Amino acid sequence: MPAHLSARICSNRAMEAVEDVRATPDARARAATIAAGRGLVLVGIVLLAFCVNTAVRLPCRDVCGSDMARLYESRGIDRDHAPFFDRDLEYPPLVGLVMYAAGVPFDGSLRASFLLNALVLASLAALVTWALWRRYGNRTKRWVFSPPLLIESLTNWDLLSVAPATIGLLRWEAGAAFWAGVLIGVGAGAKLFPALYVPILAASCVPLRAWRRLRDVVVGAALGVGVIAIPVYLAVPDALDFFLTFHGRRNPTWGTIWFYLLRDPAMHPWLPVGRLADIGTVITAVLVVGALVVLVLQTAKGRLDPLCACGLATIAFILASKVYSPQYDLWLVPFLVMLPVRTKLVVHFYASSLLVFILSAGISHVIDTPAFLYLMGAAVVYRFVMLVLLARDFVTTFVPAPADVVE
Repeated sequence: MPAHLSARICSNRAMEAVEDVRATPDARARAATIAAGRGLVLVGIVLLAFCVNTAVRLPCRDVCGSDMARLYESRGIDRDHAPFFDRDLEYPPLVGLVMYAAGVPFDGSLRASFLLNALVLASLAALVTWALWRRYGNRTKRWVFSPPLLIESLTNWDLLSVAPATIGLLRWEAGAAFWAGVLIGVGAGAKLFPALYVPILAASCVPLRAWRRLRDVVVGAALGVGVIAIPVYLAVPDALDFFLTFHGRRNPTWGTIWFYLLRDPAMHPWLPVGRLADIGTVITAVLVVGALVVLVLQTAKGRLDPLCACGLATIAFILASKVYSPQYDLWLVPFLVMLPVRTKLVVHFYASSLLVFILSAGISHVIDTPAFLYLMGAAVVYRFVMLVLLARDFVTTFVPAPADVVE
């Protein structure tokens, strides 16, 4: 650590210690009340944003731009036809279970089912807001006012994964390795990306020889995902096969960098169309696995903070994915609170995320190809560059604190 940075941190901690000594119980109580009030204001802003987001979508019969309504109809899911058991569904088990539970009371009603799903996700967003506020204070505004949360979070069920994974990482920081693992495992039961965090957190125990902590996080994660996934896949083995086959057959989409790298200047694929899906799958798998191996090794050697490594793994997953979906950017937003990256980069990332979302959601119906693809390609490159710069900032600006491990 640079000497000037170390001195600054020591000075700040000394000042905080002096202030804590001088503060009277009444002053501390008032400060706590004020802080709680500010946190509740942020929670209220998030809930209000979800109400507005919901109201904007409801005029459409299938709830404009949200999978949380139209998929009931397109996948044939209703009270008598449960996902996985009676209908194929391309998501991990937790999404299917929540989707079915929200649809049962309103059999066949797209709007009503959407409203119940939105209520669940809004509650999770509020919970994350409060948890981040308690730990990181004002930096929580990066979560509260982020376009991926305010605008894109009702596109799909990703908050079912983001919320437990984020709170799980907070529990890890607090020393509760087992419950951190459980929550991260639950998150992986909805979307796969939190599964990347488990080997990283386990590797961070190696330099400290914290074997009990390693065991707790791995066992907790196995229980968290196993309780959700194992019963479903044991009862319906074909559900796992459909999940793998469905995603394996998807071609790179126009919100990813791979869509453009696999095309010539006229936007025609320079490879056989029938091979695009397989090539995209190989690219995604190789890059994600390769990045994870590097991050685990660096963490195990004590050269990378585990929270930073988890953020880098999330960026690697987003960049390597052959499929773009707007809510993927939401996966990264908690790390922009938990890691002190530059505000300028955060703003640029949000701008690029919103630009790609707007182009993919609306402009594609106005501008013909290939003009649209050139415009979209420029936005995708902008977002790609910002993700790379954020990754660099994760490494260079985060100063890990000494870990207190209790065996």
